[in-house]
Amino acid sequence: MRVLYGVAVDKQDVRHMTGAALSRLGVRLIDPTDLVLRCDHCGETWAPQLDSGGKLPFDYRVCPAHCNAGRMQR
Repeated sequence: MRVLYGVAVDKQDVRHMTGAALSRLGVRLIDPTDLVLRCDHCGETWAPQLDSGGKLPFDYRVCPAHCNAGRMQR
């Protein structure tokens, strides 16, 4: 678990999250196989790169345009 701005965020695998949980983060899972996400705000799509251990980076959910960067899972 990491703490960012005083709010605890458990990093879950986006492929196992519900649509409602993803919506709170401001993203939608477009392709679970290739792990393609779409920003709910601007529609930008991206595919976060997994690290050498096969895990998502901490900021995997942040849109490349940073329009959802302030949204934290509650």
